[in-house]
Amino acid sequence: MINPETISKDQTKKEFARFTEDYNTATLSHEKFYNIASYEARMAALRAGEFLPPTDDGYDPNADMRALQGAHRRKPKERGESFLTREQLMELRKVQAERVEVGKMKLLGMDVKQNMGVRMDGTSFDEGPF
Repeated sequence: MINPETISKDQTKKEFARFTEDYNTATLSHEKFYNIASYEARMAALRAGEFLPPTDDGYDPNADMRALQGAHRRKPKERGESFLTREQLMELRKVQAERVEVGKMKLLGMDVKQNMGVRMDGTSFDEGPF
């Protein structure tokens, strides 16, 4: 419904981009874009003076958009899906804080203990042949 002779070149490009997006996603607003033969037959009947009931093709582009948006929504995660216990998480936070502290101490040129910022779970290093 826009006269291309009365709008600027930029506006023409924007409107064409909007049209191509609607065309490519099959969301054009009028039936003639989807079934031109039935549209032409309907218009010919109207021009001849016949009364035609309104067509209801059942296509609702807004319903399609709502369904698409609903499909992309993430379901809320259930609480308690962590693989670590609360104590293990607190221990990891302590280790992380120690590592930050070690980094700062090294930048200042201070001596740092080798085991600072490291935790062993006791499974692979406690036992051994030595």
